[in-house]
Amino acid sequence: MNEERKKRGLTSSKFLTAIVVGALLINSNNVLATQALSNDLLKVSEQLQVQAITGLVVDTHGEPVIGASVVEKGTTNGIVTDLDGKFTLNVKLGATIQVSFVGYQTQEVKAAKTMKVTLVEDTELLDEVVVVGYGSQKKANLTGAVSTVDVGKTLSAKPQMDVTKALQGVVPGLTILNTQGGINEQPKMTIRGVGTLSNKESSDPLIIVDGVPLDDLSLINPQDIDNVSVLKDAASTSIYGSRAAFGVVLITTKQGTKKDKVSINYSNNFAWSTPSILPEYADVPSQLKALIAVNERNGTAPELFGMYLDKMLPYAEAWQAQHGHKKTGYRDMQPFQSMDNVGDYYLDPTTGKAMYYADWDVTGIMYQNWAPSQSHNVNVQGTSGRTTYYLSFGYDKKEGVLNFNPDQVRRYNVNANITSDLTDWLQVGGRFSFTDRDYTEPNTRRSTYQYFWRWGSFFEPLGTIDGTDMRNAISYLKQAGNNETSTNYVRMTGFAKAKLFKGFTLNADYTYNVKNLFQDKVGLPVTDVYDSWGNITTPTTVVSDSYLQQQSEKTTSYAFNVYANYEFNLKQKHNFNIMLGANAEGEEFYWHRSKKMGLLNPNQPEFGLANGTQTVDGRHVHSATAGYFGRINYNWNEIWLLELNGRFDGSSSFPSKDRWAFFPSASVGYRFSQEGYFDKLRNIINNGKLRASLGEIGNEAVGEDMFISTISTVDNRYWLDSEGNLMTMYNVPSLVSSSLTWERIRTLDLGIDLGFLNNELNVSFDWYQRKTLDMLAPGVTLPDVLGTKEPYTNAGSLRTRGWELNLSWNHRFGDFNVYASGNLSDYKTVVTDWNNPQGILSDYFSGKVYGDIYGFETDRLFTKDDFTYDAEGNRTGYAKGVANQDGLVNGGNFIYGPGDVKFKDLDGNGTIDGGKGTKDDMGDLKVIGNSTPRYQYGFRLGGSWKGIDLDMYFQGVGKWDQWSYGAFVMPFSRGADGIYANQMDYWTEDNPDAFYPRLYPGSGTSGTVSGVGKGAYNFYPQSRYLVDRSYLRFKNLTIGYTLPQELTKKWYLQKVRFYFTAENLCELINNSYAPVDPEIDASEGGTDADAMQNGVWGRVAPMTRTVSFGLQVSF
Repeated sequence: MNEERKKRGLTSSKFLTAIVVGALLINSNNVLATQALSNDLLKVSEQLQVQAITGLVVDTHGEPVIGASVVEKGTTNGIVTDLDGKFTLNVKLGATIQVSFVGYQTQEVKAAKTMKVTLVEDTELLDEVVVVGYGSQKKANLTGAVSTVDVGKTLSAKPQMDVTKALQGVVPGLTILNTQGGINEQPKMTIRGVGTLSNKESSDPLIIVDGVPLDDLSLINPQDIDNVSVLKDAASTSIYGSRAAFGVVLITTKQGTKKDKVSINYSNNFAWSTPSILPEYADVPSQLKALIAVNERNGTAPELFGMYLDKMLPYAEAWQAQHGHKKTGYRDMQPFQSMDNVGDYYLDPTTGKAMYYADWDVTGIMYQNWAPSQSHNVNVQGTSGRTTYYLSFGYDKKEGVLNFNPDQVRRYNVNANITSDLTDWLQVGGRFSFTDRDYTEPNTRRSTYQYFWRWGSFFEPLGTIDGTDMRNAISYLKQAGNNETSTNYVRMTGFAKAKLFKGFTLNADYTYNVKNLFQDKVGLPVTDVYDSWGNITTPTTVVSDSYLQQQSEKTTSYAFNVYANYEFNLKQKHNFNIMLGANAEGEEFYWHRSKKMGLLNPNQPEFGLANGTQTVDGRHVHSATAGYFGRINYNWNEIWLLELNGRFDGSSSFPSKDRWAFFPSASVGYRFSQEGYFDKLRNIINNGKLRASLGEIGNEAVGEDMFISTISTVDNRYWLDSEGNLMTMYNVPSLVSSSLTWERIRTLDLGIDLGFLNNELNVSFDWYQRKTLDMLAPGVTLPDVLGTKEPYTNAGSLRTRGWELNLSWNHRFGDFNVYASGNLSDYKTVVTDWNNPQGILSDYFSGKVYGDIYGFETDRLFTKDDFTYDAEGNRTGYAKGVANQDGLVNGGNFIYGPGDVKFKDLDGNGTIDGGKGTKDDMGDLKVIGNSTPRYQYGFRLGGSWKGIDLDMYFQGVGKWDQWSYGAFVMPFSRGADGIYANQMDYWTEDNPDAFYPRLYPGSGTSGTVSGVGKGAYNFYPQSRYLVDRSYLRFKNLTIGYTLPQELTKKWYLQKVRFYFTAENLCELINNSYAPVDPEIDASEGGTDADAMQNGVWGRVAPMTRTVSFGLQVSF
């Protein structure tokens, strides 16, 4: 401030001196004086028109931009910013300043004494560069179906432990489903739906990390990821060959940047998780009344494990009143004293049988309110001479939500990327990655979640007697041995890049991977107070055996790539990029498992300290693929675009004579916005491009040894030889096809890309069709006398059609930057060829829509007027006009009556049935829903202002149906399983308008109708109790604050950011009759189908809500 005053004072003094001297000289008529005066006046005038400005140039995150050009517009007067992004420049009054830097939009601002200029990334220069197979391209010139992920918003700004979960809903067409909420669970990932019905419908995309396939994304540290691209059509994926039949997720990790100084970055995250959606039991008196009603209708005594429910009811009601209608926590159980102090159980003094009536708080006892987790990441990057480097270390630890003996996962990651320019034309480098991952869970001798939710909140009691646990899930958890799984993964890559002459580049890389997995599993005895049909015993060993099981796996693999690029143009308009290359990959897998019973000392589980039976098993598999590939990219004047791809692929998955095949693809594009005729519209549509692609790619993932007839031993052997020894027995080998060959995946994609508002608003739309030809399917049906099934041949086909819409918008209002993005996609898959001439509904058949659910259309609940009765009031039949449903009864004491489910007579024949269970004769069955998630979407809103940033992300599914006759869906569908709080609206004579039918115990078996899922009586698959799994979830909220540079530079820090993140905050769902998180798709210890058909859907580790705080620091 004082310096500025001195400058102004000096200028004023010179000006006054010039006036006085000039006046004296003029009065003396001195000509020389006049000339001198003119010169001084000119100099003073120029000084008065020039000002010194100082300023700071930053990006949208507040980071200083080093080396930005600051120029006085219309002149050559300029300077570049220093290491702190600052500049000082003398300019004329009223001048306009141009600030520019590569990758950012040029800013023009009026000169001021102190300035702060924020540069915004130029989407045409940065975001539009997309990583593709063996290279990168401008998105403006892309002709295939490729989507990119905003890594900054998705991964970097809010550290994630699991890459796959972070990508959910971010990319249109990329489906990520969580089977359950366990901390060790890996979500399922598909691109554009199911692509094959062979090999357990495996349609996994190929995951490529730094040019190398990787099957398990949990081994990658999300903080090391720099770029994610998703390749969807054959034109984009065919360059990778047969493993990329169903799309590619292409990941590039961070590398060193060419900076003069070393950059050190540290981030941490401390999080706490709690279950999202959990069932709740009804109160005990309500449970008992429902159980009494079930048994009464079934004609059985009101009894459960020796406890007579009608006798228990008064005690339960008294317990409820004495505890203020509140549930109780984990504690020592108290015996009955009197009706004024009923305790928790009543012990009959003569029979020794007990009745339990305490209402245990199952969710409060079994789950932690907030399970902790933490992560720490540090990386160092920079340049040393001609070498750039990136070194990182990551640590993650997470704990499950169980209160007792929770599972834990721990992971260490080390990553190093080094590149060196040996000469101006030769670059070499290496990448090294190491991951150590340990997961520990209790090896319970019972299914934990199954027994949380099985019989009710009163049985098995979640308490202790004299300090010893009752036989319940807690007892099994507390006494469980450990099941520890350790995974070590090492990836080493060496690469070279040679620019041999102008436009010609030769690339080569070799990668070696080793993955070791070791599992140590200990089964221990269990001792508790065992309730044997209502009898309380003293502490008893209920599980006496013990064992040690160890399993080891080793996977070694290699990948070698060599390819050359030649880029040139003709007459400045014809641009070519030609690539030719070869690829070879191999993998060898070893598996071994040993188990020995009878541990002598449970505290020392060793094979040498066990004396029981032992078993050993093992496996050894090797496979290989190879291919020669080529790609030609051509564009005419950045307007007309063409790409041709071809790959000659070989795989060891097929007989030698059918191992090689050629798969071509082509794509074209037309950037109509670059045409001269479009000039008048370019202010409205800044960018416009039409795309089309057609291609074919092979699928080798058809299952192991499908063309080799194998023999296996039989485990249960009862035949003895003449000397009384057990004989080794073998299964009859199955028939195989000797001509098995590739499944062919043929894709067609049509797309359009549009940019509006100076490309701040971008829209992309794709329509696609994927046909799977020569799909493995059952061959021609053979006579039953053969004694075995027909072999699989290349006899099936599948067709998927779908569309994808993606929108993004960003804008800057002064210091306020806002953005929004969203995507919506849908697809339908139809079986077009399958050997099922009868069209049996329970199997695939030509024309069947994948995921269709067949069942009855529910009309309503029966009323008394729907039946006829005799003089004694016994039901004799159906009233006139009411269809007969008695054919649906398959035994037991069940008879349809008032309160039971009434189905619609769709075929109008007066009888409810499923016909022959075929597509041409399905009786009253119809498609009641579809289990494929439809209309998947995600949208993001956010912005930043003066260091404060906000990001909100929402994700959901518009239509998603599921049929399960499980206990969470229908009360008592599994017999004596408990009844839950959401199921109390069941039919009684006093509640005729109930949602649920009159209670009856399900048998867990199929009824008389073929072609549908399990269920009988009121539990047949039907529209009324079809689970609606559609949802909208507030997936993530992140709020951050970056400290001002003026403050952090005093601490010698480049950046300091604090943030808060919340995941799965809330959701809009229809869970009125299915209190299960809609994303859960399995049951404990079973596949998805098992979960739905065995009635235990949802009895798994729950999904969680998570809150976290974190810090990001750059030095």
